[in-house]
Amino acid sequence: MAAKITVLNKEYGVDPGTTICDAVRSIGFIPDAFVFMMNGRPVPMDTQIADGDVIKAVKVASGG
Repeated sequence: MAAKITVLNKEYGVDPGTTICDAVRSIGFIPDAFVFMMNGRPVPMDTQIADGDVIKAVKVASGG
């Protein structure tokens, strides 16, 4: 079973054993623009992905 990450409402398959940061970069997004939820809990972007993990990237909005 592969891991899955959803970014901007589109689901991508990602390889277990990589970090969330590396996985997000590999599909063409900037990791700093998101907060990551893994299996329903917030996690740092350097978290290693395991087989079967479900990750959701939530867009960060900021301004002055």
